[in-house]
Amino acid sequence: MSVLALLLAAVGVADLVPRWRHACAALVIVAGALGLGAGWHTLWITLVCGLVVVVWLDAARHRADAGIVLLAVAALALVIASPALDFREVPLQPWYDGLPVPALDGVLIEHAALGLGALLFLTTSANVVVRRALTAVGPLVIAEEQSLKGGRLLGPMERWLVFGFALGGHIGALGALVAAKGILRFPEISRDAPDGMRAEYVLVGSFVSWTLALVLVPLF
Repeated sequence: MSVLALLLAAVGVADLVPRWRHACAALVIVAGALGLGAGWHTLWITLVCGLVVVVWLDAARHRADAGIVLLAVAALALVIASPALDFREVPLQPWYDGLPVPALDGVLIEHAALGLGALLFLTTSANVVVRRALTAVGPLVIAEEQSLKGGRLLGPMERWLVFGFALGGHIGALGALVAAKGILRFPEISRDAPDGMRAEYVLVGSFVSWTLALVLVPLF
């Protein structure tokens, strides 16, 4: 799962930094691959992940779906090929083992790297996917983003919590979060127009956002 972690981290960092996006993504890929023991695999990992990042950023700039499709295909391929991509000697392992974080005891370094990559992706990059889903539903739905601007700010925090609760097996807390989202959004939805655009915006955005936060959980 180390290569998938690098891919998600590179895309996430590329969307987070305002300048030198490609250089920052390349640095994350190369440094991460070497630190996780990729060795000579670093070359093809950099090429594959770099290609995905370039297409992702270009597609996001033109509001196209190519970046999302390529990322999904690459991620699925890496999950399928992960048994053959097991890196034996990990230079970062001694540093990782020495971290004074009790919660990491017994957690494999590749799982920790995947968790970090997922958090980076869920911060800003996931907003790109949600926005494309809303655009696919219709221009009237995406227009509600102008009046309901909280989604872009609350979305990352909500996804972090959903990801964390699901990863920790806190189903009750996850259900409470979903219920709280409905309560907080109810005043806005209750003032919806007869066409129901606000409700559709909230529902589509929420379900896509939650799916992105939950899809990686089975890999841990």
